[in-house]
Amino acid sequence: MPRRRKKYNARKIAFQGNEFDSKAEYEYFLILKNDKLVKDIELQPEYTIIDPYKVECGRCDGRGQIYNQRTGNFNKCTLCKGYGTRTKQGAKYTADFKVTYIDGHEEIIDVKGGPTSRDFTLRRKLFEIQSGKELVIAKKTRKGWEVK
Repeated sequence: MPRRRKKYNARKIAFQGNEFDSKAEYEYFLILKNDKLVKDIELQPEYTIIDPYKVECGRCDGRGQIYNQRTGNFNKCTLCKGYGTRTKQGAKYTADFKVTYIDGHEEIIDVKGGPTSRDFTLRRKLFEIQSGKELVIAKKTRKGWEVK
C-alpha cells in the first residue's frame, strides 16, 4: 500500500522531547525560546470553540422509540438510547503556542509556513469569539517572519 502524501508537505520535527508539526513551527519556537521577554511557552494548547450540543434523534424523530415491523412492537431507539436526543461532540481548536510574557500578557500564536486550509478563517473567528483573545498569525515569508 503506497504512503499518502501529506496535504502541505509538512514534516514533523522532534526537538528536546517536543514534537513540532512543521519546520516553520520549530523555527518560530526557537525564536520565542531565545526572546528574553518570554516567560513561558505552552505547546499545542487546546481550546473548545463549539461546546457539546444536543440534537433531536433522526432515526426515531425524537420519540425514543422505533416501530419494529417484524414483531409489531415499539422498541427503544438504539441510536439515542430511548431519550429522543443525541449529544454531539462540538469542536476544539489547537493553536501552536500560548506565550506568556514577563509583563503578564499572553498571546495565542498559530504558525503558518505555507497556504492555510479553507476552514482556517472560520476556526480562527470561532476561537476569537469563544476566548475573547486575538489569534496571532506568524507566517514565514522569503524575507523572514510576518506577524499579524
